[in-house]
Amino acid sequence: MFGPASSLLWFEMEHPAAVHNPGPVLEATNLVTLCGSAVFFLLMFVYVAPAVLRKVFPSTPSYRRTRGSSWTMRKFLSQVHTLIMAPLGWYIYLFTELPPRALFFDHPLVRFGAAIETGYEIVGLFLSLFIPALRLPSFIFHHALVSSMVAIQMIYKCTPHAHNHGFICMTSNLFVNNRVLLNGVGKGKTKFALWNGIALAVVFFCVRIAMLGVEWWHGFHMVMQPGYFQTVPFLVFLVDYPCNFLFTVLNVYWFYKICVIGWKTAFGKAKHD
Repeated sequence: MFGPASSLLWFEMEHPAAVHNPGPVLEATNLVTLCGSAVFFLLMFVYVAPAVLRKVFPSTPSYRRTRGSSWTMRKFLSQVHTLIMAPLGWYIYLFTELPPRALFFDHPLVRFGAAIETGYEIVGLFLSLFIPALRLPSFIFHHALVSSMVAIQMIYKCTPHAHNHGFICMTSNLFVNNRVLLNGVGKGKTKFALWNGIALAVVFFCVRIAMLGVEWWHGFHMVMQPGYFQTVPFLVFLVDYPCNFLFTVLNVYWFYKICVIGWKTAFGKAKHD
């Protein structure tokens, strides 16, 4: 019967970057990255988003005074965030050592990405609390939960493969944000919007349904490894299983909604949304 110590020894032999201590470590680099990320995304929302949107869509009203503009600017911010995090996630997945079933593994780039994500989610929570058009309970809950999750991912050297998959999932956000931006400027029924919707369905299925199923398979094997519950930090367990289970259910629901919209669009019954 293997105990926690022998389990850790097995990881060290299997992976050179395995670590002894899975406890929290708040590195100065990641703390600075978090703060810089928050400042960057806040400035993007306040100054860059309205200027860019006015330039690209000059016929739309001021992006500081209309209710719908807050949603459009928020999605622009999300698009910038997606263009940073999704490529980072794919780079880590394709070009770095990332054992899918390693519990304790030092992957600084994953924790660096989590620092960027934490700063973004804190800004998202701030905007949801202080802008009336964005002050929805679901938005507040989402940003509060995700900012807590990625903060934990930033300070623990645990399960980087599962954490990096969250970055990869953001690939589908590119097409979700396109859809909202197009609807916000009155171009939601163009041919480009149609192809964007098809791409959304395909990419969403690949990164949030198919790849998520594979990730849960790896997660099952991690739980079954000797000494898992004796060694894994409780907060990491909460992120990797209960919290990720909630997002899995939401992903399945969102994919169902995407399929319903696609069905209605294909048969000419979709309403402008």
